[in-house]
Amino acid sequence: MSLQTSSSWRLEWDDSLSMGVPEIDAEHQHFMQLINQLNEAIAERMGIEEVKQRMRAILEDAKAHFAHEEALFREWNYPDAVAHTQKHVQLMAALHTIMQRFEHNCLEYELIDAGLKIKTALIEHLLTEDMKYRRR
Repeated sequence: MSLQTSSSWRLEWDDSLSMGVPEIDAEHQHFMQLINQLNEAIAERMGIEEVKQRMRAILEDAKAHFAHEEALFREWNYPDAVAHTQKHVQLMAALHTIMQRFEHNCLEYELIDAGLKIKTALIEHLLTEDMKYRRR
């Protein structure tokens, strides 16, 4: 499984990322679009407020997606729901910490670092944790 990139920073959907659950796949694709928009804002130096807005959009998207996943886990009686939900809690706490640090330090380096950390944390979650409930 891999993430296709059309440039050094752009993520492209690949069928190997499909969870076999159309609504979750659509959410993951939307998430990748948001990551690409964040990367674009950073790469094109659009300004700190634009980057912050895009980072907040990613966090809000992640929060909504995690709530949807957790509802599906209850519906499916997913055996690892508790552990997966705990990963969501930990990930959201880490993302909020990244955002708080960035909000207080608006230097270009922190901007790039925060964007990369958010991207990495969420992509790792998709590739490791979410793949555990993949429907083949």
